[in-house]
Amino acid sequence: MTDLWDGALIDTGIWHGRSGDIARQFRYRSTYLALPLGPLEAGALAIKPDRRGVWSLRTRDYGARDGQSLSSFIAQQLAPIGLETADVTLVTLPRTLGYGFNPVSFWLARDAEGLRAVLAEVSNTFGERHLYLCRHEDGRVISPSDRLSGEKLFHVSPFLPREGRYVFRFDTRPGRFGAWVDWIGTDETVKLQTAMTGRTHRLSRARLRMAQLRAPMAAQKVIGLIHWQAVKLLRRGIVYRTKPEQLDRTRSDATTEHSDVRNQNSG
Repeated sequence: MTDLWDGALIDTGIWHGRSGDIARQFRYRSTYLALPLGPLEAGALAIKPDRRGVWSLRTRDYGARDGQSLSSFIAQQLAPIGLETADVTLVTLPRTLGYGFNPVSFWLARDAEGLRAVLAEVSNTFGERHLYLCRHEDGRVISPSDRLSGEKLFHVSPFLPREGRYVFRFDTRPGRFGAWVDWIGTDETVKLQTAMTGRTHRLSRARLRMAQLRAPMAAQKVIGLIHWQAVKLLRRGIVYRTKPEQLDRTRSDATTEHSDVRNQNSG
């Protein structure tokens, strides 16, 4: 089984399920990369940073976006919780044919005991981003069943308000990757559920070439699907919300969930 920290291709199934005013769900598939930062920055992986190709990885798309190395950026983010020396791998969608858009990338930080923190780097179609640092307040290992909750502070979609909170869950066991993010409304009901799950495969040059041939425009597909789903929601009469001014905070925490959550359809 391929470990995410060895470098991996993730055959990913992506699912969004909306409940409440207009119930809707959709699924699609994509291929994500798991890139351990040490080998990535040493040029030891099948995909090299800041090189042209059918698929490419531009370091300025992530982190500080000012030329700072990815490892320096994530060490600064993790230092306040004592994880600056953690082993980090970046789960992300590469640029394809030079175009890049990532709704969310995940920086996975582990030590010898297991997963300790996940930095979710969330981007919107306006070129803005927010960082959610997911962890337990007592620093314990994050298990696949653990739910980590944080206030929603970043405007992403014109069809959803900024209020409420997110609940994150992660599975990084060998051979798989899973990330679940639910949006909980101010009435404490689940309004939107999302999932990214898939099996991992070794990130070899041969597998990378095959993935590129199968999906040379993966990033373009993502942005196209976002706009297509927006058209469908508008046709169903959902309210379009104008973009608010973003809050000054660009990073926040998601920690151990303590409150109960009710499903929208539970009554």
